[in-house]
Amino acid sequence: YLRAAAYLFSAERMTPHASPVKAQVLDDLEDFGCDPEMARTVAACIGSDLDARKARGHALGLWAKSIPVVRGDATSKGGMFALVGPTGVGKTTTIAKLAARFARRHGPRDIALVTTDAYRIGAREQLYTYGRLIGAPVFEARDKDSLAATLARLADYRLVLVDTAGMSQRDRCLSSQLAWIEAIPDLRPLLVLQANAQATDLDEVVRRFWSVRPEAVVLTKLDETGRLGASLSVAMRHQLPVAYVTDGQRVPEDIHLAEPHRLVLRAAELRTAARRDEPAIHAA
Repeated sequence: YLRAAAYLFSAERMTPHASPVKAQVLDDLEDFGCDPEMARTVAACIGSDLDARKARGHALGLWAKSIPVVRGDATSKGGMFALVGPTGVGKTTTIAKLAARFARRHGPRDIALVTTDAYRIGAREQLYTYGRLIGAPVFEARDKDSLAATLARLADYRLVLVDTAGMSQRDRCLSSQLAWIEAIPDLRPLLVLQANAQATDLDEVVRRFWSVRPEAVVLTKLDETGRLGASLSVAMRHQLPVAYVTDGQRVPEDIHLAEPHRLVLRAAELRTAARRDEPAIHAA
């Protein structure tokens, strides 16, 4: 658990409430949505003689060091990637952002998009629209064999992005969809999680999609949460490196590389903004 931050666990396990500074750090981290165990571990490492400002900065630094991230741009060198995850998390829009980013650097001729989503109304049309805007061809695959055949035909493309069907993690049809991904060894899954979901729900999603062995996570909808710590804690708990984060609908502007210190600073900013808006919401 939290193997990326194993050094934190070797520290003396003091009770954070032994000092007001530690207690404040603990409260802050839990208010960000952080896992309570991780928050207690970080708080225990904070010196009791620090003032509140330095203690908070030290705590955020320790938290940042424990967040697993992909170093660099995961798709910049190309490859075949499948975006997997439950319905409504933003897989199709994320694919458009990744494709547009790649096209800006290398041109659209080296990109191909594939959809396996024959379930949602308008799902294919949405990807076709993005493909036309980017200048990338779009292909359809309706079963495991056609997906394998399609990807074989696209082997000469530098970047291939597969948009998988959006299904609930509890959908009985999900297993067959995941089997399509598992059957293709060169296909690299990226698990898309929405940052505004509860940690327990995100844990369930990770467990359900674990069979495809996702190599990284994309966190979406950062602009719709005040507690980014919850989704970051899930990534830490399962040791899934975060590759990208998204915070809006603009293509490709609203996708960013995951950088640990920027993530914790964003978590603090989002929580501050959410607290500022809470009185207005209650007043309304």
